[in-house]
Amino acid sequence: MIPKRSRWVLGGIVSAALVALVCVPLFELARGAVVDRTVDFGEIVGSGELTEPVRNTILSALAVTALATAIATAAALFIERGSLGLRSWLRAGVILPLLIPPFVSALSWASAYGPGGLLDDVVGVSVPGLFGPLGVVAVITVNVVPLAYLVVASAIATRGDIDLELAARVAGAKQVTVLRTVTLPAILPAVVGAAALTFVVAINAFGIPAVLGTPAGFPTVTTRIYQDLALSADSRAFARVLVLAVLLVLVTLVTVGATSRHTNDRRRPLHRVETPSALPRTAGRRQRVVAAAVAAYVVASSLLPLLALVLMALTRAVGLSPTPGNWTMANFSEAFAAGSWRSLGNSVLLAAEAATIVLLLAAALIVVASRRATSQLGTLVTLTFAVPGSALAVAVFLAYGSWLRGSLTLILVAYLAKFWALGHRPLAGAVTAIPPDLVRAARVSGAPPVTVIRTVLAPMLKPALLAGWLLVFLFGLHELTMSILLYGPRSSTLAVVALNLQQLGDPTVTAALAVALTLLVLFAAAPLALVWRSWNKMGTR
Repeated sequence: MIPKRSRWVLGGIVSAALVALVCVPLFELARGAVVDRTVDFGEIVGSGELTEPVRNTILSALAVTALATAIATAAALFIERGSLGLRSWLRAGVILPLLIPPFVSALSWASAYGPGGLLDDVVGVSVPGLFGPLGVVAVITVNVVPLAYLVVASAIATRGDIDLELAARVAGAKQVTVLRTVTLPAILPAVVGAAALTFVVAINAFGIPAVLGTPAGFPTVTTRIYQDLALSADSRAFARVLVLAVLLVLVTLVTVGATSRHTNDRRRPLHRVETPSALPRTAGRRQRVVAAAVAAYVVASSLLPLLALVLMALTRAVGLSPTPGNWTMANFSEAFAAGSWRSLGNSVLLAAEAATIVLLLAAALIVVASRRATSQLGTLVTLTFAVPGSALAVAVFLAYGSWLRGSLTLILVAYLAKFWALGHRPLAGAVTAIPPDLVRAARVSGAPPVTVIRTVLAPMLKPALLAGWLLVFLFGLHELTMSILLYGPRSSTLAVVALNLQQLGDPTVTAALAVALTLLVLFAAAPLALVWRSWNKMGTR
């Protein structure tokens, strides 16, 4: 449908983008770690100086994986198969942490459960060990549960076999037996995929360990990379950065590769499952108890910490009771008085530019490639999304830092490399679902290609285009891991400014800035929720 000359032009653009955003950075990272002989990397690895952050990262990631996968699977089974009318509210509550920047979650937990926090003020109790491995594992778990939940819930909706469950119940099997022998085996590939996703996200976490781990002397790989790259004057620091960055990439690739065989389960066709009312349900009282437990989890993990953060932002000074008599808006004024407006503008500009360019690149990739080639190139695009942000930032710095050091453009390159997959996946899925006969019919009727795109394809792809743009914009708006490694004097983002304020020890102003960033993210996420709701309505027709 697209003229051959136009395809060649688009193909050149896509090829250049793939080389610039994927191949060159990863090649420079590998070359810096393997080819560069100016530093004895074997000595660094064998010295044991990286043992502690690597051990902390692996052990905390394993703990997060076990907890988050169990919580997400249990919540998905209950909410998606539950019969209460609170399904939408419970689902929104479980997914809520996905919309809260991770380092804001850490700040909110410190405000709620740390020494001098809201719980300490009200009942005189604080959570012991919040600053340290316990707090790091707990808050990362809360932040990755939504991702695991979405994966498992999708599998329940598409692979859950209601007929087999009904047959097992009619044969006299108890609900626990049905769950163990029918339901869980059907969704096992999704559970394995959710576990792999949570592990990868956990080893990539930076904001939470920086807020809750670093003050307690609990280093991780990502915080050590930040300290060595941004704060250390040691001549061996950059060599340690390279070693840790390559290690993160290798662990990620091994994890994804080891679980791909289990997650690519195509033995049964996907189908949408509508839960019939005839399926036996948990007793009403037990159902309400479980619903209350899920609601309590949402309140304790998200709502109460956010309330504590807001109260901290409104309180005149640390140590004062967060009552209306001690409230003030001066913290917000101070937060935006020292150049934060420029950082806010940088955040919005970078997110909008990344979303727009990513969507154009995703559309070009789909246009120039066949279905098989699209799948292969889409896998290549996904590679940089799987690479941890700290490692990707180091790779981009090695590739383009000598030209673009400290500029917004350098951060934008990292965003494009990281988020290309977020724009490509929704659009590729929507294009695959369009019946080819519609396009053929329009062409046979004499419609030129531009008219076909405008009248046939664009209306059908509009939700996917909007969803892809909003996803990239949302992730770019609160991105911290890459930005804090690549920013310069005039290219800081709002997330970077908030974390720097926190490290300087100004909790009330930091809380005000964190609240502002969270409100901005929630405001940006509102259109995405509307798109998601419209898609669900279309899918049930």
